Amino acid sequence: MYVLTYSQREVLQALVTLYEKKKSLIKSKDIAIFINKNEGTIRNIIASLKALGLVDSKTGPAGGYRPTLKAYEFLRSPTIPLISGVKIVKNNVKLDLEVTNIEFMDITNRLGNKAVLRVIGDISQIREGDVLKVGPIPYSRLVIEGKVLCIDRYRREVVIDVSRVVSIPKEIIKNLISRDLIYVPPNITVKEAAKVLSDKGIRGVPVIDEEGNVLGLITSADILKAIVNNDTDAPITKYMRKEVIKINYKDDILSAIKLMLEKNIGRLLVINDEGKPVGLITRTDILRKISSLELLS
Repeated sequence: MYVLTYSQREVLQALVTLYEKKKSLIKSKDIAIFINKNEGTIRNIIASLKALGLVDSKTGPAGGYRPTLKAYEFLRSPTIPLISGVKIVKNNVKLDLEVTNIEFMDITNRLGNKAVLRVIGDISQIREGDVLKVGPIPYSRLVIEGKVLCIDRYRREVVIDVSRVVSIPKEIIKNLISRDLIYVPPNITVKEAAKVLSDKGIRGVPVIDEEGNVLGLITSADILKAIVNNDTDAPITKYMRKEVIKINYKDDILSAIKLMLEKNIGRLLVINDEGKPVGLITRTDILRKISSLELLS
């Protein structure tokens, strides 16, 4: 299947919309007004669409344009237009490129799914065979991953073989945390903290004093260090992490994902509007909320 430019698809979609509404031939002037573009530009684009067999025309005063059956079949292929560019990641590094449009192809092909990325920026950063990640995409909140099959540098389009598509649900953090905050006081030993983690089946807890102040965070990794040092009778304040990254319980889980990636951590302390701790959110909590868990593991 061939790939249309953004302008070609925009004009073709406008023609279909107007034709379905009026049930009669459409003038180039009508399309120009509908999408707010120059009529001469519309005629040039329609000429290219006619060459592809997507548009029929009739000359004369009563003439105009209409979409072909092939046009309807073509437009069934889903496209995600992006209002603002989305970054591309290759080998866990953000490229100086942005995706402005994503078009999915071959959605009924059992052998795989293709997507066409329209990009702006230095396209020479991408090579065939590279594995790219795109997203999260605004509004749809999709994250797409795939291997580059080919690159059209003239059209600035990259075709990828999609291997993973993950949808990040719209959910506030408050709905993902447990009601009871599990924490430990600062005056216990590493061994006692280890028992709390073991009994509760968790990997980390905040350290909070009697006044409700958050002093740090003790995790199973910190306890392991104490075990290696044969120092489990030491106070947890010796091994706890004093920097605790916090997030408001009204924030979206997408914000939590971004913060975890930015700080390279697996859990965040959740606070309320008064700044008081109300729970923890972990990568596991988020993965449980996302249906395709294996895609982000």
